[in-house]
Amino acid sequence: MLSRPRLKFLILGLALACAALAFAFDYKPPDIPPAGHADKYPLHETHKDEGVSIALDPYGAGKDSIFHVKFREHHILPVRLIVSNDTGQPISLANAVVEYTTAKKQKVEPLTKADLKRILGSASEPHDNAGTRIPLPLPLPRHKSRLPKGTDEEIDYLQFKAEAVEPHNTQAGFIFFNVSGVPQPLVGTHVLFTGIRNADGQELFYFDIPLSK
Repeated sequence: MLSRPRLKFLILGLALACAALAFAFDYKPPDIPPAGHADKYPLHETHKDEGVSIALDPYGAGKDSIFHVKFREHHILPVRLIVSNDTGQPISLANAVVEYTTAKKQKVEPLTKADLKRILGSASEPHDNAGTRIPLPLPLPRHKSRLPKGTDEEIDYLQFKAEAVEPHNTQAGFIFFNVSGVPQPLVGTHVLFTGIRNADGQELFYFDIPLSK
């Protein structure tokens, strides 16, 4: 049986170890600038008569290094979506439909969180064969289903979640597209938005925004 001083020392040691472990797994979000009004972005469309602007800000090669998760290595294109409502009534995004169209007219919907986790967790387990003999018979390839540390937190932090935009307000977040097999995801591609409704339930005219000038 442990003496009281030794028991206190053990409890203190466990507490410190738990605190160190929690600190080691502390998630730090990427440093993304606050969203401005949608009409301030190069890739935007404004419907002045409806009082709504939508902008897209693709985070392709050269810009995606801000993320902790290596989306590009998994052929995932993050696109920041900014929606600004200049009217005095809210607009609804609950039934909005978003569609990415490639230069070859292939249509892709945004990835869900479940899709992202499946793709990001499906990489083959890396191993080093240098200086080792190949055993016989050959082993079956091993795959890991674990997500890289912080992936779940990063998806939650980035993903666009708003189902409405309040009067004279802006909502922003990321939508993600699977661009596997698309050599140039920003060339000749565009994103179509339909199903956005005003406070009276009327559907707004569609937005069709190219991903490059």
